[in-house]
Amino acid sequence: MSEEIFRITKDKVRARNIYETAIERYGLVRIIPKDKTFKFVEEYYECIKELLTSIMYLDGFKTLSHIKLIEYFSHNYKVLNQSEIRLIDELRRIRHGIMYYGEKVKEDFVTNHEQKINEVLKNLFALTNDKLEEARI
Repeated sequence: MSEEIFRITKDKVRARNIYETAIERYGLVRIIPKDKTFKFVEEYYECIKELLTSIMYLDGFKTLSHIKLIEYFSHNYKVLNQSEIRLIDELRRIRHGIMYYGEKVKEDFVTNHEQKINEVLKNLFALTNDKLEEARI
């Protein structure tokens, strides 16, 4: 395990709270004006990040690195294929550019990737929900 990934006590309550936040955030995506592509990318990525973080808390791990978060998931779960993992990483990089460098998102990015992003989220929501049910929380 990388030194950037820490073993912690499993935190089912925090995992549930983060999962519920992801559900709320995902609901907000529907009301974002279509011309605000940067906001779509930010909110979609945040949902994914929250679900991956929730999974890590259920597994008893934590990281402060978004890169290590994605790597942890990709090495420990086979729910998503490599193309989907690359899409998550692309969202991470685009969001980073938006947040720290004011970069713009091409409108066609969301148009071309929204369906696949929603499929990724559907799988992550299902996995996280199943793990929460297994943990009985």
